[in-house]
Amino acid sequence: MEWSQGFSGTQRFARGARWAMAMALVLLMAACQTPSAPTPPPPPAGLTAQQQQVLRDQGFMQGDQGWELQMSGKLLFEFDSAEVGEAARAKVVQLAQVLMKEGIDRLRVEGYTDDRGSAAYNLKLSMRRAQAVTNVLVEAGMPRQNIEVKGLGNALPVVSGNAAENRRVAIVVPLL
Repeated sequence: MEWSQGFSGTQRFARGARWAMAMALVLLMAACQTPSAPTPPPPPAGLTAQQQQVLRDQGFMQGDQGWELQMSGKLLFEFDSAEVGEAARAKVVQLAQVLMKEGIDRLRVEGYTDDRGSAAYNLKLSMRRAQAVTNVLVEAGMPRQNIEVKGLGNALPVVSGNAAENRRVAIVVPLL
């Protein structure tokens, strides 16, 4: 049985008109409400403004992969060595303490070499360098499971050739 049986055309029209007016009233009331303040966008990489400022203060630069600190000039290795010297160790410990104080404990450590030696050897050496720095970070209190370690050989040199600046690590706070 059709719902409109027993109603005249005028009654159906009046009922439809009342329904349309009620819907229009609801929409108008919704449009008149004061909109809530817009929510500010979250900071990039899931970091607070304070954390980002600390990273900048420590020399990190924001890039495509996250916040990166090239340790060239700060943490260089002797030719064919993965030993972290005492001065460099102190810098890494201090950096770890500053980052952890700000709640930053997820890192990627990338090791690099100059272009002397075979590609296979340089990959292994760069991994040993990254692991050596990771060990210092862990000794300073960083959770090992939160540190990704990569050896990248002589990829991405900061200076062309066999320059000492290429025997380095980069510490990256990755994007979340």
